[in-house]
Amino acid sequence: MQGKRDHFVPQHYLKQFRFEETKQIAIATVDPFKFVGLGAIDRQCQEDYFYEKDDALNEILWQSENDIAPVLVRVTEKMDYNSEERVALNLLAVLLHIRTKSAVEQAKVVPRRIAYEVIKDGIESGKLPEPKGGWKEGMMDFGGIPGQLIHGEAIPCWMEMQTLDCKIVKAPQHSSFIISDHPVAVLNQYCAGVEPHRSFAGFNRTGFQLLMPISPKLCAFFYDPKVYKVGARRQRCFDISSKDVDIINSLQVQSAAKCLYFHTPALEPQVAVLVRQYSHLRVSINDILRTLPGRNENEEVLHMRAKSVKLLETWTFCRYRRKINFQPGDRRDPAWSQTIELLMEDIERDPNAGDIFTRLRRILA
Repeated sequence: MQGKRDHFVPQHYLKQFRFEETKQIAIATVDPFKFVGLGAIDRQCQEDYFYEKDDALNEILWQSENDIAPVLVRVTEKMDYNSEERVALNLLAVLLHIRTKSAVEQAKVVPRRIAYEVIKDGIESGKLPEPKGGWKEGMMDFGGIPGQLIHGEAIPCWMEMQTLDCKIVKAPQHSSFIISDHPVAVLNQYCAGVEPHRSFAGFNRTGFQLLMPISPKLCAFFYDPKVYKVGARRQRCFDISSKDVDIINSLQVQSAAKCLYFHTPALEPQVAVLVRQYSHLRVSINDILRTLPGRNENEEVLHMRAKSVKLLETWTFCRYRRKINFQPGDRRDPAWSQTIELLMEDIERDPNAGDIFTRLRRILA
């Protein structure tokens, strides 16, 4: 059982970016940019009862952090990973993607809009009293979202990660990776520009990419190997240019909810430049939802676009393959995605019917 202070980005991850051997990290806000200075790691990316006193969820997160923390240290020290460590990196990437405050607020966008419209209609029809000061969008909030995300999305996203390749890119001397309060950046370079109202940033989509800095010098890059070629075939860790590091850091500027973090205050001028150059690419959470006309004048359709980051410039370490046999929007591995759907249906039908591997053997038999 955890105390009241819940961290939505785990401390063991933030410690990878600590200042020297202290328990502090350098902090800057994004909008507007302000260099805060050094702050205690245990005070970052946390909120009282963020997981709503859900003991089962806290136990899951506590156990996963205990398992992943030593793996992350080993991977950064040797700048390589084995098959078991790769599984842990996959899990870390998924959890950092779905457990942050930013992820929770994104998940609330659609139910908040629906609740707003329903209550607004009730007020206008006289069925509901209007609250003092008027009814405004955003006044309704929802609980239980962190648990829903962990229980509903962690397994399918983690399993889709199995069909991605992973390389560790290394920053050159005098360059460093930064992170944010939403440190995993997702995008789909292959599908960018195909359809402006879709991001194609689903974990199962052809061309999907995910970037997760794991230390000031290293960043894990997960990508669709049927679309992209990254580094040499047998090379799992390789150097990239300072310009490419800046491009990767620009994704953190875009994905951040409020704060950027880095391992030394000396980076403040560089971070300020990054924010000045790339903050215009930031997208408000509320802007990921569109209202489209329905079949008649009384009907509207809500369309939510998965929030993703954009590449303002093209990096040099990731190139397209000469022959790509997929169209934008295709599933990367349809058969595998179908198996995952069957697995999740099996879990929903009978939560106590065994672990994932037992269920998969039964499904595939």
